[in-house]
Amino acid sequence: MKGKNLEEAPARFGANLGYLLEMFDLYQQNPSSVTGELQELFSTISTGRSTGSVSGIDSEKVKSVMRLTDNIRQYGHLTADIYPLYKPRRENLPKLTIEDFDLTKEDLEKLPAKLVSAHFEGHAANAYEAVTQLAEIYQGTIAYEVSHINNTEERDWLKKTIESNSRKSYSREEKITLLTSLAQVEGFEKYIHKNFVGAKRFSIEGVDALVPMLQKVLAIASDSSIPNIQIGMAHRGRLNVLTHVLEKPYEMMLSEFMHTDPMKFLPEDGSLTVTKGWTGDVKYHLGGVKKTSRYGSEQLIALANNPSHLEIVAPVVLGKTRADQEVTAGVAQPEVDFNKALAILIHGDAAFPGQGINFESMNLSNLKGYSTGGSLHIITNNRVGFTTESYDSRSTVYATDVAKGYDIPIVHVNADDVEACIDSVILAMQFRQQFNKDFVIDLVGYRRYGHNEMDEPSVTNPMLYKEVKGHPSIEIKYGKELVAEGTITEDEMNEIFRQAEEAIRSAHNAIDKNEKVLDAKMAMPEGVSAGQETVETGVAKDRLTKLNDEMLTYPEGFTLFGKLSKILDRRHEPFTKDGLIDWGHAELLAFGTIIEDGHPVRLTGQDSERGTFAQRHAVLSDENTGAKYTPLQHITDSQASFDIHNSPLSEAAVVGFEYGYNVENKDAMTVWEAQYGDFSNMSQMMFDNFISSANAKWGETTGLTLLLPHAYEGQGPEHSSARLERYLQLGAENNWTVANVTSTANYFHLLRRQAHYLNTDKMRPLVVMTPKSLLRNNVVSDKVDAFTTGSFRPIIVDDFKKTKVKKLLIASGKVAIDLYTELQKSPNEEILLVRLEQLYPLPAEEIKAVISELKGIKEIGFVQEEPKNQGSWNYIYPQLEALAGNIAVNYYGRIERSSPSEGDNEIHKLVQSQIIQNALTI
Repeated sequence: MKGKNLEEAPARFGANLGYLLEMFDLYQQNPSSVTGELQELFSTISTGRSTGSVSGIDSEKVKSVMRLTDNIRQYGHLTADIYPLYKPRRENLPKLTIEDFDLTKEDLEKLPAKLVSAHFEGHAANAYEAVTQLAEIYQGTIAYEVSHINNTEERDWLKKTIESNSRKSYSREEKITLLTSLAQVEGFEKYIHKNFVGAKRFSIEGVDALVPMLQKVLAIASDSSIPNIQIGMAHRGRLNVLTHVLEKPYEMMLSEFMHTDPMKFLPEDGSLTVTKGWTGDVKYHLGGVKKTSRYGSEQLIALANNPSHLEIVAPVVLGKTRADQEVTAGVAQPEVDFNKALAILIHGDAAFPGQGINFESMNLSNLKGYSTGGSLHIITNNRVGFTTESYDSRSTVYATDVAKGYDIPIVHVNADDVEACIDSVILAMQFRQQFNKDFVIDLVGYRRYGHNEMDEPSVTNPMLYKEVKGHPSIEIKYGKELVAEGTITEDEMNEIFRQAEEAIRSAHNAIDKNEKVLDAKMAMPEGVSAGQETVETGVAKDRLTKLNDEMLTYPEGFTLFGKLSKILDRRHEPFTKDGLIDWGHAELLAFGTIIEDGHPVRLTGQDSERGTFAQRHAVLSDENTGAKYTPLQHITDSQASFDIHNSPLSEAAVVGFEYGYNVENKDAMTVWEAQYGDFSNMSQMMFDNFISSANAKWGETTGLTLLLPHAYEGQGPEHSSARLERYLQLGAENNWTVANVTSTANYFHLLRRQAHYLNTDKMRPLVVMTPKSLLRNNVVSDKVDAFTTGSFRPIIVDDFKKTKVKKLLIASGKVAIDLYTELQKSPNEEILLVRLEQLYPLPAEEIKAVISELKGIKEIGFVQEEPKNQGSWNYIYPQLEALAGNIAVNYYGRIERSSPSEGDNEIHKLVQSQIIQNALTI
């Protein structure tokens, strides 16, 4: 073992320790029984030189030292000085001292330092000094957990970096800068606490070091030429991050406490962007974007808006970061540069292991379609969740233990040692830049007050808060340390504190408290209230023909699976034999024309490359080599990228990711597809708290498209309904479009209309109840002429005789096609079927126009597959009543049920048949 390998070998114990000890025993008996590399290593251990005799060395002592050093590396964190207060009791600890191994100082002084670490050469004279240094490193105010890392290169790099230069020496200027930052952080909190008594702010006090840590991350990112920083966090400490990281003026923040107009104090240079919806949100949910050159290079620092669902913003931030990292214009597939953006995710100690969204988000970290090249996680660990202490909130020693399963390095750091906190950030960023992997910092501190400032925490956590109440705040603690070591004088310290308080007091004095701003009307912006107009979305036939031919052209030597080849060959027929374009074909044609128009397309979902029902085939496989080919990445006239990925078996994080991606890249046609519509249940909080309401709350807009398979076809309660009623219940203020389409051409036009409005003030999400059996039903398939002209039709009405119609039936989706099919078999001029393609916003004018033409109409019947308490009925009934005037409005469908559908397929058929029969009876 020569050169570098020899130097690094002792740092690799861990999983290899047992093997090394066994080899060392053999070496003691017969040096030639082990490899030449190990002979060289063990000779160095025995003599401190690379040659020499093995005599005179106690092999048991050597093995004990090796076990001790391995234990310190693996378990030293358990006794490390990482708790500012309320230290936990540890029982049944591993052996971590020389006495535990029956070693003495004299024993270790006889052994070389290299036995402990190759990185101590020149810093330790012998093994005793080396063990002392190792303990100081692994059991100080920073504790490291890296032994679980499976990648040897990463693990060795971490050990070498930790043991070579784990702690930085800080200059006087750097220390004063840190103290000034802490004084501003604490000064802000104390000023608010004193002047706005009882106001909720979710104070950062106890983990104040978060702010200088973030400032250091931004400086390192600037030095690394990372221009975009995306930050996600819950409410704890958010106001302080806004003021001292995004540099939101004190005047703006205080105005929000005083209910005056904060926008009066928005910087005139345009460096700060804050968004606000017409209904608004509480101040500790709001974000912003700061453009700054404070750290060297120009950077955009974004703090994402976040609801009270704590960790739920994590995948949103990851999606925004990925969008910043990609080039999607003028390329066939996105070009990703991880150095263009960094995600910083700030977690709570109770929420990080408690909320499953974190597991889902970390699982995205190394996946091709979702990786952001390493996110920095910082846990603001205040040792309590609301009122719940750790023994009731997790089953692990640390809040961070869940990250071990994802091979993420973990550092615990004492929040009262601000210099150690900065050191941990430096290590994290070095690792991220070296390996493009995630890193977790556990910032171990406390919470100065209750969950909010009106809580009295001593009621529920008396022992913890006995210690908190007697504990000095960090700026005073660090300031006195600097005075004691002679870095600054006490007068200089007090002047720093005075200036911090004066800055916020001056800001407060600049606000006219009489200028209250209370807008009770909360009117929608004009672009939102106007809605979306009808737009021409047809595409010329020659253009569609060329696109279709290119989608069906494969590389030379590429061998498709035989049956699939025949299926895809039929996609020529609409252009050569007057054939029909089915659902999957229409969709790919829409995507192809959208990228030709210059909008990138990103589609993800479980099995979306093929499609759950084998309907799409956007990615093809060579049956002989397994090679992949994506035709839409080889379109001659494409002006933007096409990207498609099979997602992990996750909904919440993936939907959040796609939402964040589209918020950041509003030009992109971003599509998430559920495997079955009901799978979207797992991401309901994304629909409730972000997609449906973000514009009204925060002025945050998206054009995300959701494809949710929905139809009653006898597949049981869990694979029938996409819970259409939930999206209709959330529909208001033109916040999204909900559609249930029954024509492949109409689907084509709907997707193209959605792309048309991307990145405009009329952009909004699109929710589509997509079909299952109708995917291949010729009744819904259209000829190519229907794609070359026209636009999306919110209702479809066949020709009718005005004077004959007595009963108007309105239905959506598969049940509409069931009715249509029966009417084709048994025509009845007294019944007119309206296929309602767009449910929200309801096309009331179009429906009213049909009703007004029917002079002899006696009844309007609304037909649905879902139970009466589900589906569209409760949403549409009041609106149909208003449109109907004196005409009776009746319901046809399943009775009210707690479960969406029957479990037995034969019973399903009977119920479905009865609905159709009843609806078609006059």
